[in-house]
Amino acid sequence: MPVTDWLTSAEAWAGAHVRETQYLAALGVVLGLLFGGFLIVLAARFCVRIVRRLGDVMAARALRTDKTPGYRIVLAKPAGRKRGATLKWLQAALTDHLSAFNFGAPFRIMRMSPLLGGLAPRTVERARRRMAASDADLFVWGERRGRKEDGLVLHGLTRGGGLTAAEARLFTLRLPARETSLEGAMPKIAAFLMAKKLQPGLGNPQSFRPEKISLLAEALSAMLDHEGPMPVAVRNEVEGDFCASAVHVAEEAGDLAGLDRVIALRREHLTEGAVQADPERAIQARMDIGRALLARAAKKYEPELVREAIGYLSQVVEALRADPSIMRAQAASDAMFKAQSLMETRKRFAVNFGT
Repeated sequence: MPVTDWLTSAEAWAGAHVRETQYLAALGVVLGLLFGGFLIVLAARFCVRIVRRLGDVMAARALRTDKTPGYRIVLAKPAGRKRGATLKWLQAALTDHLSAFNFGAPFRIMRMSPLLGGLAPRTVERARRRMAASDADLFVWGERRGRKEDGLVLHGLTRGGGLTAAEARLFTLRLPARETSLEGAMPKIAAFLMAKKLQPGLGNPQSFRPEKISLLAEALSAMLDHEGPMPVAVRNEVEGDFCASAVHVAEEAGDLAGLDRVIALRREHLTEGAVQADPERAIQARMDIGRALLARAAKKYEPELVREAIGYLSQVVEALRADPSIMRAQAASDAMFKAQSLMETRKRFAVNFGT
């Protein structure tokens, strides 16, 4: 084909397809830009992960090498909306109120990057690794789930009781999610619940002197006056600890100031519907009322109080007798008694008559 004919054909084709060629070129540019943007996003996310990882490593090392006495607490930024505000609120609650419940023991708080996944096994394992790396006594992470009354879900691992990071107990606390619901007594409530994880003995007031528990009972009583929303599980726990503390102070120190409230609170769990809904709580309510009445009778003897206390405590004994675990424990105790009696009989026989 002559060159002139070829050029003429090329010019004709280009004239016919120039628009399509321009479209293809534009599409190529757009795809190139999108691919470049995708690579930039990937690189940015990778850099953020590296920075967070380095920050976590440095925080863990700083906490682990700190030789000052006290508790080590790590707070991972919660997942979900307003994570920064949630972390700031929780840290402020612990900073302001934790020392009131751990009786002045020093502590240090360190922040780490978010830990996503709730209670998924992989997430819990990552939390244990972070806990071990920082030698922390308490590691907390969580998430916001909407704006419900129990929408702020805090998960944690605690080494309270001398456990290792591998043995640390897993726990979950539910608090209100709305920022306005986290005011008032709620920071103190959160600090107290965390203090119980660090010091499990707080759930057993008999382990402490009455003068210390008296201050705790006053604080718990004030928490029960909180007017904002409070999850039922949290209120029940605070109420149970208040009643146990107030009764212990009354029994040991003769301070009867909190007994009227203990009796009033616990009577609410003895209505027919409440007993059917939660028999175990009804048993504890009767136990607390009986002990409160006896503490009052010990201060000023009144036969009516003693008889009323016996009535409540008798109901507790009858309820516990039907508990399978109590029955098994009693059967095991009876068997142990028989075994010991048999051994003593055999020893006496050997001494008196020989074998």
